Amino acid sequence: MPSAVFPFPPNPCATALLLALGASAAAAQPATAEVPAAPASAAAVRDYDLPAGPLGAALNRIARDAGLALTADAQLVEGRNAAPVRGRFDAPEALRRALAGSGLELRQTTGGVFTLREASRPAAQAPRLSDAATLGAVTVTASAEAAPGDLPPAYAGGQVATGSRVGLLGHQSLMDTPFHITSYTAELMQDQQAITVADVLANDPSVRTVSYSLTNAAAGGDIFLIRGFSVQDSVLFDGIGGIATNRAVAVEAAERVEVLKGPNALLNGMAPGAGGAVGGAINLVPKRAGDVPLTRLTTTYLSRGNLGGHLDVGRRFGDDHQWGVRFNGIHRDGKTATQGQSVELGAAALAVDYRGSQLRASVDAGHQTMNNEAPQGAAGFGIDDGIAIPRPPRASHRIAQDWEFARSRSNYLLAKAEYELTPDWTLSAAAGGSHTRSRYLATDVFVTNVQGDAQATTYFWPNWTNYRTLQGGLQGTVRAGELTHRIHLHASYLKKDSGFTAQYYGFDSFATNMYAPAATARPSIDGFSSRPPQTDSLQLPSVALSDTVSLWQDRLSVTLGARYQRVKVVKYDTTTGAGSAAYDEHAVTPALAAVFKLQPNVSVYGNYIEGLVQGDSAPLGTTNAGQVFPPVRTKQREVGVKADWGRFSTTASLFHIQKPSGLVASNGDGTFTYQVGAEQRNRGVELNVFGEVARGTRLLGGVTFNDARLTRTEGGTYNGNAAPNVSRWQLNLGSDHDVAAVPGLTLSARMIASSAQQVDAANLRRIPGWTRWDIGARYRTQAWGRPLVLRAGVDNLFNRNYWSSGSGNWLYVGSPRTVTLSATVDF
Repeated sequence: MPSAVFPFPPNPCATALLLALGASAAAAQPATAEVPAAPASAAAVRDYDLPAGPLGAALNRIARDAGLALTADAQLVEGRNAAPVRGRFDAPEALRRALAGSGLELRQTTGGVFTLREASRPAAQAPRLSDAATLGAVTVTASAEAAPGDLPPAYAGGQVATGSRVGLLGHQSLMDTPFHITSYTAELMQDQQAITVADVLANDPSVRTVSYSLTNAAAGGDIFLIRGFSVQDSVLFDGIGGIATNRAVAVEAAERVEVLKGPNALLNGMAPGAGGAVGGAINLVPKRAGDVPLTRLTTTYLSRGNLGGHLDVGRRFGDDHQWGVRFNGIHRDGKTATQGQSVELGAAALAVDYRGSQLRASVDAGHQTMNNEAPQGAAGFGIDDGIAIPRPPRASHRIAQDWEFARSRSNYLLAKAEYELTPDWTLSAAAGGSHTRSRYLATDVFVTNVQGDAQATTYFWPNWTNYRTLQGGLQGTVRAGELTHRIHLHASYLKKDSGFTAQYYGFDSFATNMYAPAATARPSIDGFSSRPPQTDSLQLPSVALSDTVSLWQDRLSVTLGARYQRVKVVKYDTTTGAGSAAYDEHAVTPALAAVFKLQPNVSVYGNYIEGLVQGDSAPLGTTNAGQVFPPVRTKQREVGVKADWGRFSTTASLFHIQKPSGLVASNGDGTFTYQVGAEQRNRGVELNVFGEVARGTRLLGGVTFNDARLTRTEGGTYNGNAAPNVSRWQLNLGSDHDVAAVPGLTLSARMIASSAQQVDAANLRRIPGWTRWDIGARYRTQAWGRPLVLRAGVDNLFNRNYWSSGSGNWLYVGSPRTVTLSATVDF
């Protein structure tokens, strides 16, 4: 029965995870020691391929990438060479291997800082930090404080980062952030053989993928639920909206995928997508060239014959390596795990960056092409009102017609620059845009009974979208006694122009069955236009200001800020081309957040923050059909605790989100009017773990409990009912284990589970809960003197057929069993 702590009974597997997290936290209480442990980033295991060379440069590279504090006297390293470092080690071990044969050895001081000493010297004569300061110039100066523009280092285990971008507030460490953010690393994406952002988010218990656009023809692209609310067409690229495509965003060119949970209007502004970013924000961090030259080739195979290759090349130039070039090229083509379906995905991304003493700049350009033959319509099946939920069809069997297709082309360009006016003040600017054009010839399948009989409606849907964005900002620090003010002033302008043709929806239809689909001839689309006129324009100018006040040596930080957001929507007559303003509104969204460090490794935080999403349009059949409503304001209250136990971390958060929504109200005379008066309230608990819980064993994932309720409905009829399409609990937990008996071999497993969810507001129908198991293995070795990684993975190991999620009267089928093989070699 419900308790005072949880508003609903926990599932047994979720309870087990809660107990495991609590036990691990209790067992990991830090003991008093004379020498502190190295930072968590030092324990992170990485792949190294460093040639022999000057010792100072090699040590600096290893320490900086790991976020270690390392100091040495110039005379110690001058004229000495580093040994080659090749293999997979943590940072201290990599430093020791680089020092092999140099006559020097590594030592950790009582302050947790690494230093060097002559190998023959007794420990009592080892140099102190104060000695190093008086012996002349220091040539090895890497520290745990990242240089401007550097990403936070990876955490122990290498799967997530120690920090991330927090929108307007810039990069912050995990323990200093008053929000729940997870930053997944490129290493994790490579090891899991991720193709799109949706594959990466399969690690997060707060996220569910509703529409997986790699294998469907959904016009909205990838659709996610974060904390039970929709996130659609809103993936950020390097913190900027309107750059990334909304169609199956490829991740091979990404260094990080960052997920912020909850509304975030102050941090990122209003998202341009129709579904907005109520539940959270997803940010794609592009790769940059590293100091060590990189040439990496990966070949892949997916179930039934989808073959691909990925080339990743990075170089830096200049006396100080100030110029960098990174290129990623990807091409995949062939059959998917669904019989009769094929997907072609091609992408190219070029990144050029400059890092000077005061100026940092970058230019990113890219292209993505996707062709899907026999996609599954709009990803799911429409289920008629009044019928019981039918069993799901077999995901591995094609239901779409063989003549259906979904094709899209995307291009983007983004330029950014930062200039340090003084050591405390930085000016930033960004400009960019993107263009996406898509065409779909597909069918929507509407199921009419539990036997699977259905009516298929054919549509031809050409559409295009143009984004243009400008941003500018000023960030600075002001010190007043014991107080430190970190001020961020930011202005942005985003314009989205789009066009589509709806007149070809339903130009053909036929009877079918989702268990035994009927084959029909391809309908003619001769004479149909593939270049629709402009139909919509959205403009989102905004100005934001925040002040983070820190005191007690940054033990307490309080952030106060607000964003002024204007929203202008223009609708165009497709015949005359004339535009008319649907609305021109503005809103101010405040935010208050605080984080307090109970101990250096334990932080508690809280926040109040709001979100904005585009208003709905009144549907057909209402007296105000077509009316566009102003932006909807969402409110969140959240508290949480984060604990870093040295090599692994645990987090817990409680959230309360209120989102207004539309409802169709009766006028009492047989007519209906659409109005914004309903509300959904999601209240939940998130528990997460990540890192290396034991040497060679990594955990990633957690559990989310979500009590989502309808709180304002027409006449109060459904007040208190469970909100449709939101599971009471979701669990994602993955484990990686290095097999000690076979050096280089790693085995992995992941469990993803969701409880049942209601389909309608009346709570008369629901889809059952489901569990999916994924497994994988990788083997790191050498081939022809080069590092080689062989990987194999199986998603949905037991090939279970299940309804994965819903959206309104639409139900979505989980992906079938998919086998992925790959080989990666560095040249």
